[in-house]
Amino acid sequence: MEMRRSKYVFIYPFVSVTIWTGVLFALLSWNIKSEMSQTVIQATHQTRTFFQEFLLARFWVSVHGGVYVPISEETPPNPYLDEETRDIVTTDGMRLTKINPAYMTRQIAEISSQRGRFSFHITAFHPINPDNSPDPWEKRVLNDFLNGSQEYYEMLENEQGGTDFRYMGTLEYDDSCLQCHEEYGAKKGALSGGISVTIQADPLIASQNRQICFISIAYGVIWVLGVGVLLFLFATIRKDEIKREKIIAELEESLGEVEQLSGLLPICCSCKKIRDDKGYW
Repeated sequence: MEMRRSKYVFIYPFVSVTIWTGVLFALLSWNIKSEMSQTVIQATHQTRTFFQEFLLARFWVSVHGGVYVPISEETPPNPYLDEETRDIVTTDGMRLTKINPAYMTRQIAEISSQRGRFSFHITAFHPINPDNSPDPWEKRVLNDFLNGSQEYYEMLENEQGGTDFRYMGTLEYDDSCLQCHEEYGAKKGALSGGISVTIQADPLIASQNRQICFISIAYGVIWVLGVGVLLFLFATIRKDEIKREKIIAELEESLGEVEQLSGLLPICCSCKKIRDDKGYW
């Protein structure tokens, strides 16, 4: 009886609460992992969209064989282009210089970096312009592209202690690229390098953490309610068990009294009559 009582009081409630806690913890972990994955998906979609827009702009410039813009301090002649076709003068005396896809990409990157929304960088395995040399992260990704990858992305801590999301996609040599790179052995359609896109991931992570905090509080409330219900059920079961034990104890006591009386009185086993002191039934 005492063993049964201890199981209800200690073992069964403990096991039930442990199982309930384990189930909720597994669900909470899955939800947190899902939120973190969603943050990466959102950042990947955003940076991939930027990358595709850059490719379209580069393609437009490439289709037209480059575009001519007025020479200024912000747009000096590109020293890596052929001087014979690089600069022209209009009939009214305006000096223009040729912008090729790589030069356009660098200029847009500078404007974007100044505005602080995002930044990107065109790089290559063997850049002619030193400004296009890959940084350590880009160099590692370029080596990964040699194994057949088409894109790569990663969350990284920046120098300010925040978090950046970096994305990089591949670039291939086209006709406009061959004007400068063909003499270095470049072939049309071959892998030339890539464009890396960097955005600040702190706003996305802050939104993610707020959602995780809300989910954690919700699961905490559900856990408390579940534990309360379990303890209430076991308390009710224990109360009923105590009542049953009391009834059983009373019945056992009554049965003992009957057995005791049966041992003191001479009762006939067949007719159940009692014999008196004179020997009569």
